[in-house]
Amino acid sequence: MTSTENNDNKQIELTLPGRGGKAMSALQAVAFAKMLGQQGQWSVAKVLSQQLTEQLPDYLDGWLALFEACEALEDFIMLSRAATRCLEHKPRCVPALMALATALGKHQRHLEALEIIATAMELEPENPRLRRQRELLRRDSKPLDT
Repeated sequence: MTSTENNDNKQIELTLPGRGGKAMSALQAVAFAKMLGQQGQWSVAKVLSQQLTEQLPDYLDGWLALFEACEALEDFIMLSRAATRCLEHKPRCVPALMALATALGKHQRHLEALEIIATAMELEPENPRLRRQRELLRRDSKPLDT
């Protein structure tokens, strides 16, 4: 059994606004967060994902759900914090590196974001999403001609 499968079945305790407390597996929590996101309830999905990542910091699917909620809410400060926390547990996590680069880019810190993308590309040189993100950051970092 892989570490992901082990974490899928771990029980976590969630407390959601207006819904009270509930125990569910990590896999169920991620599915619930995705469903909430599809319904446009990103704030609740973010709270759920934060609790999940606090209880299971090595569960990648929880981090991915949190990154998605932060991006949907355009909460790039929280996205930066979440990506940094994820990288403390998973230093070679390309999705976390991409999330951090996205957050930095949104705060006009393009050179730092490009450095992070370069690190991610060393880990996954053939990743087309990394190439697209690098090109967007390069374009955004160029000064506008006046």
